[in-house]
Amino acid sequence: MKVLFQGKKSFQKSLGIALLCIVLSAPAYSQSQEQGGPDNHKFLYGIHLGFTDNQFDLYSTNGGLIASQDGTLHTDGSHYHARGFRLAVIGEARLGRCFSLRVMPGVSLFRALHLESVRGELPLDVKFHPYRWGKVEPYLCSGLGYGYDFASKRNDSHINIKPLNAHDLRYTCGMGVDWYTRRVKVGLELKAGFGLLPPNTNDINSNSLSYFHCGPSFTLGLNIEA
Repeated sequence: MKVLFQGKKSFQKSLGIALLCIVLSAPAYSQSQEQGGPDNHKFLYGIHLGFTDNQFDLYSTNGGLIASQDGTLHTDGSHYHARGFRLAVIGEARLGRCFSLRVMPGVSLFRALHLESVRGELPLDVKFHPYRWGKVEPYLCSGLGYGYDFASKRNDSHINIKPLNAHDLRYTCGMGVDWYTRRVKVGLELKAGFGLLPPNTNDINSNSLSYFHCGPSFTLGLNIEA
């Protein structure tokens, strides 16, 4: 994927280095906490890689047609989908046999039409896993997620588009399955997020387009923990 924001290369490099350091150090720390595999660990650490689909609206003050990068015209306020990917680190604490508390701080990157965005996200989930068959453990998860859209700080002259809400709060729910091996736990997860905040239309001005995450977001992700 091409660089999302011109002039933001230094930020992206710093963020990438920080995430890489966490990714490399977390599994090593988790292995040193006690012997054995993930079944014997009260705390698990790992990484998450997911592919996202995000629904949003475009807004403009003139109420006219908006030209996309491919030359297609779109009406103001129409629904669109931006697809991208998400990279996060995982911290999970067992709360007994059937419940776990999980935090997954990370970043999401996506691009569609005029929209190019980098979002910082901090979801907090409770996992419910009452059954296990051999090495396979299905689960349900639910929680809240806070997000911050770094595009709110954007100041590009050629495409001036910003989010109506820099801050976002979402209810999240999903399902998945974990597979236990000797050293790591591998999980496949489908998760949905639903926005709880209305659009802040006071930020719309005549010199820019604006967008709002109007609909749900979906993530299909791979988790690796130790």
